Amino acid sequence: MSVVVESPSRSDRAARSGRWRSTALVGIYTLASLVGAGLLFVVQPMVTKMILPAYGGSPMVWNTAVLFFQGALLLGYGYAHFAQRLGAGKQPILHAVLILLPLPLLPIAAPEWVGAPASAPPALWLLLVLTVMVGAPFTAVAATSPLIQRWYSWSDLPRSGDPYFLYAAGNTGSLLALLSYPLFIEPAAEVRGQATWWAIGYGVFVTLMAACAVVVRRAARPGADDAPEPGPAEETTAQDARKDTGEERIDWRRRGRWLFLAFVPSSLMLGVTAHMSTDIAPVPLMWVIPLALYLVTFIVAFALRTHRRLPAAVVVSAVAAVVLPWTLIRGGIGYAPAAIALDLALLAVAGLTCHGLLAADRPAPRRLTEFFFVTSVGGALGGLFNGIAAPLVFNWTAELPVVVASLGLLPLAARWPARRIPGPALTRWAFLVTAPPAALLLCFMHTPTLRCAGFALAAAWILLIARRPRVLAAVAVLAVLVPFTVKQAHNTDRERTFFGQYQVRLTDERATFVHGTTVHGFQLRAPGQRMTPVSYYARRGPIGDVFAAYGARPPSGRVAVVGLGAGGLAAYGRAGQQMDFFEIDPAVVRIARDPRYFTYLRDCGCRARTIVGDGRLELQRAPDHSYGMILLDAFSSDAVPTHLLTRQAIGLYARKLAVGGVLVFNVSNRNLELAPMLGATGRAAGLATLTASDTAPKGDRLSFSSEWVAMARSADDLRPLAVRSARWHQIRGGGPVWTDAHSALFELLKMNRR
Repeated sequence: MSVVVESPSRSDRAARSGRWRSTALVGIYTLASLVGAGLLFVVQPMVTKMILPAYGGSPMVWNTAVLFFQGALLLGYGYAHFAQRLGAGKQPILHAVLILLPLPLLPIAAPEWVGAPASAPPALWLLLVLTVMVGAPFTAVAATSPLIQRWYSWSDLPRSGDPYFLYAAGNTGSLLALLSYPLFIEPAAEVRGQATWWAIGYGVFVTLMAACAVVVRRAARPGADDAPEPGPAEETTAQDARKDTGEERIDWRRRGRWLFLAFVPSSLMLGVTAHMSTDIAPVPLMWVIPLALYLVTFIVAFALRTHRRLPAAVVVSAVAAVVLPWTLIRGGIGYAPAAIALDLALLAVAGLTCHGLLAADRPAPRRLTEFFFVTSVGGALGGLFNGIAAPLVFNWTAELPVVVASLGLLPLAARWPARRIPGPALTRWAFLVTAPPAALLLCFMHTPTLRCAGFALAAAWILLIARRPRVLAAVAVLAVLVPFTVKQAHNTDRERTFFGQYQVRLTDERATFVHGTTVHGFQLRAPGQRMTPVSYYARRGPIGDVFAAYGARPPSGRVAVVGLGAGGLAAYGRAGQQMDFFEIDPAVVRIARDPRYFTYLRDCGCRARTIVGDGRLELQRAPDHSYGMILLDAFSSDAVPTHLLTRQAIGLYARKLAVGGVLVFNVSNRNLELAPMLGATGRAAGLATLTASDTAPKGDRLSFSSEWVAMARSADDLRPLAVRSARWHQIRGGGPVWTDAHSALFELLKMNRR
């Protein structure tokens, strides 16, 4: 009998071949996760940018779009959870067929009926538009993450017992795609070209998923087609259930904790995005940064094997729950870079905490799809709260401080036991009761040392109550309720719509119109002063020069104003003239025409018309050469409706100007330096440009500092303005040219101005 001994070299070659095969298969799964996640997060800013102009550049467009994408993600995760019960033999075939179905619908394009009719709620109409545009391909791709992890768990490949590393890989692809969009994709191609490339990427994704389906059918380990796990009523109640047997206990309390931990960072991300977009601009850069940071917290949380820093993160988040709602309800920090930094730091810490607690509590692979389904429900509830519920329930943007206060529940979600506060009982209670008013009193002192002592006392008090999770949660609730009640008690009329949050502040002297955090004009209430131009529109300011030079006889006798506000520009109207005010939000028209608040439109000398609709779209319908003056004053809070300031938009306005007419932009802004950009964009559109600014004298309560840009077909058409005042001059320096396909925002931030 002879024995054949395999040579070591052949054995080594076989081992190396097996390792290479395993590496290649792991690479296919990882690449499919990366491509699928990248497609998911490129399509979101791309599609939202397609539809943004039809909704007036409102920041709520992004929140509503995110709500849709979260709902579609939930649908995809739900399909993945229930379809995986078919097992390794049937489920990959079903999914391969489903991802082929959206191919005839590509490339993605906005339908002609994208804009909401007057009779339809904008948010609901937008959800319908998104469903038709991108619902099928997005949902097909959305199922990738949980499905591909479940497929991997059916294999005998490395780490098949803990496939959550593919979730981190997918989130890395999402992050890369998000960062690439504003930096590379948006500047390189218009949205139609982006949609074409996305369709090509979808084809690559289909190919990779087909390869994964073949692999899972051929390489599934024995037992991969086991019967599905039991439902909630059949789950074992044994306390020693082990994850590796698939019998671990998942009750409704645990699912509720997953829901809460997914809800909070989702809602917080949307609240931070709206906060940033409202005061800067609703453009992809402002959407991408919070979403990218949200994804980074996912990646870090699920990539870590241990979570030793979680207790410290829970304490920091809980402290924020007590302190920050006061700041947010009072209006936040006025300095934009500091406010952005605070927003993003809060999102990073809270996201790492919530996602870290989720990752630490993740179940065995057999319950993986249920875990992701429940967490996607929590994320969708966050979008529903911010996008639909909060605008209906609150007449101001209360959702951000409310969600921040909910961080006080994290010690309870982490299942921390209450710990005894050291010291005698009488001393403990005396400190807990007296420290808050003492700290508040010290913080309002003028002496820096006393202020620091107040902050230190408050920090010590918060750290002590952090040892008692229930007390901390109660204090966090009070941190919202007290300033919330004070805010509600102010003598302020508020209204909130899809397009913004409005307030009318009434005093004996004036009625003030506030949009978001920015005053958009006021009117004096004394009978003899009602038609006095004030705020940004004071006669001593640059807009006074414009009306002095052109207002008496504007060519054609018609003036167009995009953006109504309180209607303050109507104070310049003269008999025989017509002023058309274009306003996208009917609520603003209602406020401006309410005689309890403002009477500019009623009392002006001209004929004042209000036209409800997006200014750019409505002007497009006007006859060419029909307006002697066109004034752009359509800011949402301090945010810039970018689609009104592009080269294409300026070209449209120029066509509507009568011979010798002038185009004027109000570029007064706390956070952005817009004049250089408008100068470059106006020159690219073939127009001559001038700019002027004015600083209100100290103690002047009737005028605001303002900055304006004027454009015309030729320098001769601007000569009356240049002759009128020496403050009108050429725009110095270069700037980016904004187009419908690209809005370069970051370089316009006033990073060094308060």
